[in-house]
Amino acid sequence: MNYVVAVSGGVDSIALLDMVALDEVQLPDVEQIIVAHFEHGIRDNSDQDAQFVEERAQHYGYQYEIGHGTLGKNTSEEVAREARYTFLRQLCKKYKATLVTAHHRDDVLETMIINLLRGTSWRGLASLQSSEDIFRPLLDRSKRDLLEYAKRHNLEWHEDSTNQDESYLRNYIRLTLIPKLTKAHPEFPERMLAYNAVIAALKPEIQSEIDRLVASARRSSTHLACSRYTLIMWPRVVSTEYLYAVLTRLDPHWHPERHHIERSLNFIKTAQNGSMLKVGKSLSIVVGERLAEFKNT
Repeated sequence: MNYVVAVSGGVDSIALLDMVALDEVQLPDVEQIIVAHFEHGIRDNSDQDAQFVEERAQHYGYQYEIGHGTLGKNTSEEVAREARYTFLRQLCKKYKATLVTAHHRDDVLETMIINLLRGTSWRGLASLQSSEDIFRPLLDRSKRDLLEYAKRHNLEWHEDSTNQDESYLRNYIRLTLIPKLTKAHPEFPERMLAYNAVIAALKPEIQSEIDRLVASARRSSTHLACSRYTLIMWPRVVSTEYLYAVLTRLDPHWHPERHHIERSLNFIKTAQNGSMLKVGKSLSIVVGERLAEFKNT
C-alpha cells in the first residue's frame, strides 16, 4: 500500500514522520511513503517550512511532494483547511494512497468544542476518527506525549507563528478556553474525551441504520430521489440524519452543517411543487408532489 503522510513541519507531524520511519507507528503493507507539505501562502516565511520538510523527507529516504497556495494573511481556518485537503486528496488519488495525519487527543477535544459551537449533531462530536481514506494513528496520544517524544529523539521542528493568533477559533479554544474550563473543572477534558469514545462506538450502528434507509431511495451517481411524505412524517432527528447521509453521498467532500440540513428539511416540508433549492456548492433539491429529488449539479 502507498501512504501520503501530511507534514506541516510542526512538532506533531515531525514526531509522526519519525515514528513512521522507526516503525513505532506501523503502516500495514507499506510499498511507498510520500511526504506531503502544503504551503498555504499565509505567512511570508512559509517557504522555510517547505524546505525544512523536504530535508526531513530526504533524511528518511521518502519521496516529497509540495502544494502551493496564495491564500493571504486574512484567510479563514476553513478555507485554509479545504485548500490543504484538496491538495492531499489529489495526491492520494495520484498515488492510490491512504492519507496519514498527526491528529492527536488534544485535537479531538478542540474539534469537539468547535463543532459544538457550530451547532453540530452527534456526528460532529466524533468526527476526528480514522476512516477508510484517512489513518490517524496518534489519537490516543496527547500533545505533551508528542513533545516529549520529539525532545527524547532530539528532533527539530518549526513553530508556526499563526498558532498563537487567537483570532483563529481553534487557537482561542486551545490557548484560552480549554485552560479556563479545565481550571474551573479539572475533569472537563477527560469527560469530553470519554463522551467522544461513547459516540464513536455507537457511530457504526447508527450509520448502518441510516445506510439501510438510504439504500431504499431511487438513485444514480448524480441523482437521488426519496419520498417527500416520508421525510415529513419521520421524527425530525431521523429526517435530518437521512438528509445528511444523502447530501454527503452525492458530494463526499462536503460536510454540511446543521443550518444546511435544517434549511433543506424546512424547504422539503413547505415548498410548492416544482420549487428548487441550491444547497452547498454543487447540490440542488427539487420537490414534487410525492418526491424530493437531490441532484449533483
